[in-house]
Amino acid sequence: MPMGSSVVIKQMGANPRPVPQPFLYPPGLFESEGAGSVDFWVCVRTRPRWEKKFAEWMRARRRTYFLPVFRHETTSGRKRRVSQKPLFPGFVFAAGNMDKRDFAATGCVAYVLRPRGRQEADLLRQELRDVWRGLTSGLYVEPVQNLAAGEACRIAEGPLRGVEAKFERMGREGRLILQVELLGGGIAVEVPADAVDVG
Repeated sequence: MPMGSSVVIKQMGANPRPVPQPFLYPPGLFESEGAGSVDFWVCVRTRPRWEKKFAEWMRARRRTYFLPVFRHETTSGRKRRVSQKPLFPGFVFAAGNMDKRDFAATGCVAYVLRPRGRQEADLLRQELRDVWRGLTSGLYVEPVQNLAAGEACRIAEGPLRGVEAKFERMGREGRLILQVELLGGGIAVEVPADAVDVG
């Protein structure tokens, strides 16, 4: 499976704000407990740097999709530039049991990854919702390269309350790892150890 990029989310006092997720249709898709009415998601692999164009194509046709993005800041001289980069470069999540032929009109789809069976489809649906919750939690987002395995846990308090994930201890704090197994990437959220129920 292709490796996606990862993101670390740090809880900081200065400048904690949610990362808006504009590449999502319909708006409010993940705000209900059941991740909307979407029962099945596929991972659409686009041509390099065509994720946003594909998302626009989906929106124009009122098709349900999710392109998770994180805030990226660069500084050149005195100029500061803020952009939104895809969390999983080259991938957009589309709702429905579809294949490459369903997106042939776009001219930008390389292939489609589909969950194998009901259990994997349910897992992908929950993982996408958890990633959305992490990205919109108001915690600082920063890219990292590798995610490590940890202890199974559930968040007991804060903006990610109730989320189940892996927890990796680092002193009095730790990283909560939310991943999308189908792509091998995800996000890591730095949280206090006392906010986590391990086991």
